[in-house]
Amino acid sequence: MNANAPILVFDAAPAMSDALKQRLKLRGFVPTRLDPSEVLGSGVFPSGLDLALILLDPDSPLEERERVAALVRRLTARSVATVVWGAGAELRNEGGPLVEWVSPDAGPDEVVGKLGTLARYVPLVKGLERELKHLHRLGDQLSRYVGEIDQELRLAGRLQRDFLPREAPCLPPYEFQALYRPASWVSGDIYDVFRIDEHHVGMFVADAMGHGVAAGLVTMFLRQALVSKRISGHSYTIVEPAQALLELHECLARQRLPDSQFVTAVYAIIDTRCGQVRLARAGHPYPLHLRRDGSIHEVRSIGTLLGLTDIPAEFGEAQLTLAPGDKLLVYTDGVEDAMLVPTPPRGEGVIFTPQLRQWARLSAAEFVREAQEHLDSCEGSLHPSDDATLLLLEFQEGVLPAPQRRGVV
Repeated sequence: MNANAPILVFDAAPAMSDALKQRLKLRGFVPTRLDPSEVLGSGVFPSGLDLALILLDPDSPLEERERVAALVRRLTARSVATVVWGAGAELRNEGGPLVEWVSPDAGPDEVVGKLGTLARYVPLVKGLERELKHLHRLGDQLSRYVGEIDQELRLAGRLQRDFLPREAPCLPPYEFQALYRPASWVSGDIYDVFRIDEHHVGMFVADAMGHGVAAGLVTMFLRQALVSKRISGHSYTIVEPAQALLELHECLARQRLPDSQFVTAVYAIIDTRCGQVRLARAGHPYPLHLRRDGSIHEVRSIGTLLGLTDIPAEFGEAQLTLAPGDKLLVYTDGVEDAMLVPTPPRGEGVIFTPQLRQWARLSAAEFVREAQEHLDSCEGSLHPSDDATLLLLEFQEGVLPAPQRRGVV
């Protein structure tokens, strides 16, 4: 205990205080005596004191006890360690951990001992209170910072959605349906469906490694960098899918991103006059040809990852022709478990899931609706580990083709 430790004595029982005076001085305390009614009446509270002693006559009237209770609350609010000697059981709900209640039967030595104990740990409590206030201020700052980050991510996610097609081209008998489920505010997936010319439509799906802002920026960059045709004067040339992906790869490689940052993609061109599809892929899950009879076939082609400079770039092209009732499905690995059995038996090759075989016989709109319900029912659907995107093209049966619009690109 520090020598000459100041202590405020609220003398509500003068007869009891005389016995304490010498003992307090012997233990190094410097008592300052006050009447509780003076402090409560004036509202002025002495500053610079960490210890208080309240002397209460056990036979004091109710009014006096109420004044003591109010005084304890004042001392607690100022974090003043307090010993109340002579209190009855009815007052012990007042105060907090810095208040010690001593029964009227206790002797002066016990009261002084309680004060000595408080004097030893009050500095520690005061230090903890200061640290707690500091942590509260830091918590408020972090809360504001996290709120600002959350708002920025929301805006980034809204901007990214503006890059997606607001509606697919209306090209009966061809119908496009899409499912787009980011794992967080900003997605590492992106897709697009767009007219190339009067008879050709492009389908593009890309998936950057991971998800979040960095992946989202890469995919948006790639979509803007994709070249579907080259215009020269009054004519143009359609860029073949494999060449378009090669140019995307070179464009991404020039950015010199970290080696761990890569992108998978599929780019397909559909000739709406005959249903012919030419497509190329870059390390992406193989697109699926869902035939009218319910059979499913992978559309395989060679394709390296986009953006990896230490691997020679090689992109092949696959072709297929859609018949009425056929569909072409392009998806990212966030929904791969819904399409393929993760661990097929040895030697069995690729096995399609039962739900995919059921969905394959549905219309494009029904397919997407069933896929959405499946993802919603999966464990962890509220906090998915990866972005989920699929783009579906259906050659509808019994639908008349749309009138040709010349001169529209």
